[in-house]
Amino acid sequence: MSACWITRTRGRNILAKRFFPVFFVLLGFAETCLAGDLPNGFVYLRDVAPEIRQDIRYAGSNNFMRKRLAGYRAPECVLTQRAAAALSGVQEDALRSGYSLVVFDCYRPQRAVDAMVAWVRAGGAADPEYYPRVSRSRLVREGYIGAKSSHARGSTVDLALEKISGDEPGDLQSAACERQDWGTSNFGTAFDCFDPASRTNSKSVSRDARALRRLLVDLMDRGGFKNYSGEWWHFTLRNEPFPGKSFDFAIQARRP
Repeated sequence: MSACWITRTRGRNILAKRFFPVFFVLLGFAETCLAGDLPNGFVYLRDVAPEIRQDIRYAGSNNFMRKRLAGYRAPECVLTQRAAAALSGVQEDALRSGYSLVVFDCYRPQRAVDAMVAWVRAGGAADPEYYPRVSRSRLVREGYIGAKSSHARGSTVDLALEKISGDEPGDLQSAACERQDWGTSNFGTAFDCFDPASRTNSKSVSRDARALRRLLVDLMDRGGFKNYSGEWWHFTLRNEPFPGKSFDFAIQARRP
């Protein structure tokens, strides 16, 4: 329990009855103190591995829903302590291979998961940038969006690699969706391309893209993460600390 939460609880128990006006002042202070705090067992990745680039897509409009999702109040990667420590080790391993990690999504509040499912059920036309060949109404049924997401447990991360220096073989043509994740290596499809070409072992992408996918899987596997075969970018810590839980706390701005 954080010191801020203790202050808030004590304020309710002790001051509410005898100092009613003052209570609300102190409660407001405690709420401010709480901003940026995390539940026990969670950390900001920036505090553990600041060298990992963060491109948190659901905190802005650069995503398949074209808007910031509920619960993403800051573009910060939040993970369980165990997952963040493991990812820091993967980063060190990646650097030795000439690459660095780029994270797109980490902990995802359950309210954002629910918003995604509601968006799917609302239906709509195909989107050449995100799901050109799979109907929007089938994105949950075909496993691209989960009604119960492992991201809400805090030990799942979506990520890619970027070359530290020098040229990289291959071009920037996607095998499916009409966009790329500029600045990252070419994995054949962009992150959140809801298409069979995004399956980790898809043969429809180039040889160079397949090699990069194998490299990412190997790096993450050595670090203790298991890949979801339907998405080359999606990994969950094998020994995750909250395997049966879904969290819904909002992602707040990290305090310096």
